[in-house]
Amino acid sequence: MIMTPLVDTDQGTLHLKVMENVKFDLINRTKEADKAVAIWLAVIAGMVAAMVIIGGITRVTGSGLSMVEWRPLLGWLPPLSDEEWQRIFKLYQNSPEYRYINTWMDLSAFKSIFWWEYIHRLWGRLIGVVFFLPFIFFLVTQKIKRRLLSRICFLFFLGGLQGALGWWMVKSGLSSDPSVSQYRLATHLGMAFLILGLLIWTILDLVGTRDVFVSKAIFYHANTVTVLIFLTVIGGALVAGLKAGLVYNTFPLMGERIIPSDYFSVEPYWRNIFENVPAVQFNHRILAIITLFAVASLCLCSHFFCRNDQLLKSIYIMTTLAAVQFLLGVLTLVNFVPEGLAVAHQFTGLCLFGASVVTSWGVSMRSGYSSSQAKNI
Repeated sequence: MIMTPLVDTDQGTLHLKVMENVKFDLINRTKEADKAVAIWLAVIAGMVAAMVIIGGITRVTGSGLSMVEWRPLLGWLPPLSDEEWQRIFKLYQNSPEYRYINTWMDLSAFKSIFWWEYIHRLWGRLIGVVFFLPFIFFLVTQKIKRRLLSRICFLFFLGGLQGALGWWMVKSGLSSDPSVSQYRLATHLGMAFLILGLLIWTILDLVGTRDVFVSKAIFYHANTVTVLIFLTVIGGALVAGLKAGLVYNTFPLMGERIIPSDYFSVEPYWRNIFENVPAVQFNHRILAIITLFAVASLCLCSHFFCRNDQLLKSIYIMTTLAAVQFLLGVLTLVNFVPEGLAVAHQFTGLCLFGASVVTSWGVSMRSGYSSSQAKNI
């Protein structure tokens, strides 16, 4: 006896076609939503990068301690009247920086340093608005993937924490010593780089494409490079906080020696790493050299063993940036830290870190893949 199908063949075919169309429609909608979220996060990443550069300009122009009060809600508008200018100038005149360093400064000169710090704080507030309002929209319209929702919420938390860290850093320069703590400066800058790195990684998770990487050697090598670049950035923040770039302005020697004679002049010895000016500069030099060699060796290994053109391109870009960054660092040092070179050095460091995050993402193995599923790239 021949059994006949319970469902008509034409109806079954039609049903399958409808299901396939629905599936493709859902995939396309998901891709469009991911692209929209990625564009939003890319705008924020660009704003964070600009914030770091504005912060660098604020630092090298001596503007960071010009605003001695923190008004998160009322600080959107600059002084709009002569009375308000006089009020904030009087507040500044009571600060240690004015009493010990800038006693010559009149209101006109004060305005020249006020604006960079004002723009720096205003830009931070704008980042918060550009983050929060679209986030609510994407949340209501359910365009954010559930697996990324907690990460994006964490980014929002880090942004708020970064604002608090900024004021915590400024407060260290409003005490008896009119200079910002190098520890707090390094924390503030390090947090900015971490936020930028997490933004880049999330954007790539949304719209990036990569092969699964099987070589553990290059995986660990690439991630080591990213860590070394981050540590070198922190070392640079310590140099900036201590103004350590204004001594030993020769390269490669420091006072006719490789290691400065006063490297261990502070006791206990561990404090030399963070508080001794010659030691801090020497450590930054060594980290930069190690990082440059690490990047160059990664480039060399990848050139022979990596078959993914996209990943190779990002590694070549990172290597070029590392060489330029090293050269800028030397030029900044031997020229006694001119403002233009100092800002260019910080900007290139930012680009280098971003390129290293892209490379680390490109060699990382996605969850859900076993080693037997992985393929060489």
